[in-house]
This record gives sequence, C-alpha cells and structure tokens, in this order.
Amino acid sequence: MLGIVLWIVKLFLVFFTCTHLIAQKDIIEPIKYITTNIQKDLINKRVKGSHIKVSIPSIPYSYVSKLINGTLFRVSDTPRGWEYMMATSYIKQDSLTYDIILRKGVKFQDGSDFTADSVVENIKAFIKQPFTYTDIHNRLKGIKKLDKYRVRFYLKQPYGMFLNDLARINLYTDEYIKKFSWKGKSTGDNTEEAGAYGLGPYILVKGFATGRAQTDVVKLKANPYYYEKGMPYIENITIYTQLKTSKAVDMVLNYESKLDITPIPFNKKTEATISKYAKLITKPSTHNIAIYLNMLKKDGILKNQEIRVALNMAINQEKLLNFVYKKEGIVAPTSSSVNYMSIKKATQKLKPYGKDLSVEDKKYLKKILNGLKLKVLTQDRFMFLWKGIEYQLSQFGVSLEYSITSSEKDIYHNLLTNREFGNGWDILTWGNDDWYGNHPWTTFFTYRTSSKWSAIDKDEELQQYIDELFSSTCKSDKFDKVVKKIVYRVYKKAYMLAVPSPNIVLAVNKEVYYVPSKVAVMPLWKAKISKYHWSVRDGDYPKERMQAMYPKVLK
Repeated sequence: MLGIVLWIVKLFLVFFTCTHLIAQKDIIEPIKYITTNIQKDLINKRVKGSHIKVSIPSIPYSYVSKLINGTLFRVSDTPRGWEYMMATSYIKQDSLTYDIILRKGVKFQDGSDFTADSVVENIKAFIKQPFTYTDIHNRLKGIKKLDKYRVRFYLKQPYGMFLNDLARINLYTDEYIKKFSWKGKSTGDNTEEAGAYGLGPYILVKGFATGRAQTDVVKLKANPYYYEKGMPYIENITIYTQLKTSKAVDMVLNYESKLDITPIPFNKKTEATISKYAKLITKPSTHNIAIYLNMLKKDGILKNQEIRVALNMAINQEKLLNFVYKKEGIVAPTSSSVNYMSIKKATQKLKPYGKDLSVEDKKYLKKILNGLKLKVLTQDRFMFLWKGIEYQLSQFGVSLEYSITSSEKDIYHNLLTNREFGNGWDILTWGNDDWYGNHPWTTFFTYRTSSKWSAIDKDEELQQYIDELFSSTCKSDKFDKVVKKIVYRVYKKAYMLAVPSPNIVLAVNKEVYYVPSKVAVMPLWKAKISKYHWSVRDGDYPKERMQAMYPKVLK
C-alpha cells in the first residue's frame, strides 16, 4: 500500500516538474514597442528618388484621378464633403445661376496657363457627353466666361448636388480635350493615357485606370507646377490596382520595400502591429461595403422580399462587429454608413434586422431560409467578412457558393451588365468607398432603377424620393427628410444585405507618414517619408526600428 502511495507521489512530482518546465518554455516575451519619436526623422521637402508603393483594391480609378487631375472643388472629409481646389469661392446668384471665382497663377502639368477659358472648354466638352450616375446631365444647361478668372454656370432646374458634382468633373489641357474630349461613362471620365494633362499633384507617367479598364500597375511622378507650394513631398508613386489580398498583406508586413500602404483584412491587425516593417493605422470612415441582392436575375429567388428580409434578419451585426470586424466599425441598419450625419439622423430609431431575435423569430428564419443556396461574387479582400456571414447564415440552413476575384473589373462587369442580361450571381460584394464626399449619394445611386449600378427591378416610390433629393440642398430640413424616406424605404424592402459600416484599416510602412481621409481620397501629396525609408536610405534598415509600433488610432 505504501509503495502505491509513493508511486503516486512520484508520478505527481514528475508531472508537476514537466508542466512547470513547459510553462517556463512557453512564456511569451512581452512585445517591445519603439519608444523613439519617429516624427523627428521625417523629411519635410521633396527628395530626388523618393518613392512609395501603394495598393488600391477598390475604385482605383477614382483615387488615381484625384491624384493626377484638378477640379473646381475637391472631394474631402469636411462636413460639406468638398474643399476649394481650382475655385477659390462661389456666388449663388439664384437657384439656377452660380458664379465661380478661379485660382490665379495656376499652370497645367504641361506648363500652360489655367484660366476661365480652360474651364469653359472643359465644361462644354462635358455637356456633350456627361457622366450619368448623378443627375447633372439633366440639369446643367451651359457656362459663360465672365472674365479671365470668373465663370458663370447655368442650370435648367435647381440642383442641390451641383457643387458636389463639380468636384467630379476633371479639368484637362487643350491637348487632352482635343485628343479624347469627354466620354460620359457609367464610371465617369478618367485620364485614358499617360501624359501631363491635368492639374493634380502627380503626373500619370505609366498605365491608366478608367473604371471598366485599368492596368495592373500605375506610375505617378510629382507635378513641378502643382499649386500647393512644396507639395508633393514624395517624388514617385507606384500603384497596384489588383493585387491578391494575401499577396498585398505579405508584401507590406514581411518585406521592407515591396509595398508601403495597403488596406488589410481586419483580422490581420495583430500581424500589422508586430510587423518589423509596417505599422497599423485605423480611422472611422464614410466608406461602405455594398452587398447587392440580385432582383434582376431571371427566376432569381431574391426577387422575393420575404427572403431578402429573412437574410438580413439572420445577420447578427454585433457579433460580426466583435468577432469579424475586430471592432473596426459600427452597426448600421442599411447599406449606407451611419457615419454620414444625415444617415445617422435618419436611423436613430431604426435598428438592424438581426438584433434581439426571439425564439419564434429563429424558427421563422429556419422555415424561410432552410435549404437556400446562393451564388456569391466577391473580391478576395472581403472573404474575411464572408466567412463570418456564412457561419451565421448556415445556422438557418443557407449554403453559399463563391466566385472570388482579386480584380474589381470582374465585379464591375457583372454588376454593370446585370440590368441588361440578368447575370447568374445572387449576391455581389463591392467596396463602395465614399467617392462622393461625405454625402449619402455614394450609396443612394445604387437604388436608382434607371442606373446600371442598381440591382432593384422597379420601385416608383423610391425613384420619386431620389428626384426630391436632387432638388434638396445638403444639410437642409428638406434634405434630411427625404434622406429618411429613402433609408426607410430601402430598409423595409431589404434591397441590400446590411453589414456594419467599416473603419479604414491600413498597414503602412513605419518610415511613411500618412494620414488617410475618411472619404475616397488618398492625400498622398501630403505624405512624407523619413530618412530611414528604403527609397532614400544608404545601408541596412536599423534593427532597433524593427520593433513593434503602437497602433495609430485616428479620429
């Protein structure tokens, strides 16, 4: 008996000793963070040979356009959604007449002067073949030169979105207008070939990005005539338009000089924080993840409103936010970001469909959704989200079949031909970054059934609300009321699959100073590099700078 007791004691001591040794071996060293002030090493002037590499997987044509082209007003994350660029002020003479005062002493990238004649020539070309994704093509009547630095615009009807639209009309050189003019397209007009054709901080020197077509690589060079003195600080930019997400993450986190800035899946935040070469930057945004439900597919199951509502009910946004988004966002009852002030007001009493489901609700969802099979088309950058959605939908018997692409062109082709052909996808995901500038039209234009951007079949009531919106001045009582009507109509009909409004989550080279905008503008002309950046440094990268950096959480 004593022998058995001694054997048990010995066994316990061996187990305790081994466990203790294993525990000691598995102790994780605390993360060591960089404590020096990296800001002091920034270079505050343009340096020859300075170069950064950027990945832009969503609407690269829009981001590139804002880097190379000038407009009267520039899209920004100010409350009104724009800031002055080639214009310095405006006078609203009446509801149909606007005078625009122009910036003096500005030159195009080819060295030619920018004057009222330049604006008149560009706007006349635009009127002949305008973009049609807003209503400016129905409302802009003409333009007149008042003097060398003043022009007058005439409208056919009052148009509350007029100034926002002027932030989308690029101003080109005489040479470009004669060669290409304007070609009104579903994605707007963008520079079709490399050349010194614009007014922006960078010149397009290789490649192009026009929405429906783009090169894999776009190269830019600093504009020596740019009007904001001293900018841009970085001489060269290489932009990748359709990198696979896994490759972009690997390039930015594990290599010093392959990629400097890229959005990353939210579940890669930890890897970005502890990377030797990158840091994590996050910021609230007015970006949107547009998840279309195809009501134009022949015999498509999503024509059924009850099923669309049930799919939205099956999504628990709080769980998505905590476990998939890693808390980088905010719950939203519709597909429009609640970071738009007007949407925030409109949805104060509107809660996401899937919140606080009862036992009876869950039984109902299983009855409606069980056995449903849906075809999902998405960019690979959103698969981290779809894995979370898939798990939630599977609880109610829904199965998903994926078509995954790294190219936004594939998304556009399937979306913009859908109204004509009724394509085979049931659900399509698009990174609808806020290209319109702190204004819900970024998402509302997807509800307009006369547009290729919409997957809604017919809804005359909703179209009447959109017409009201066109005549409403942003931030007026009338505007807020019609926004609410649109939001409630879309919510009731469950026209889109609603998910939380996302934050911006970026991995950025430690030696790059960059503050992202919450709208679809990359202000890279304000970005700076340090003296240790790979493009200007001699010698190896200092080991002490390879330590983790505290995440930069911007407001």
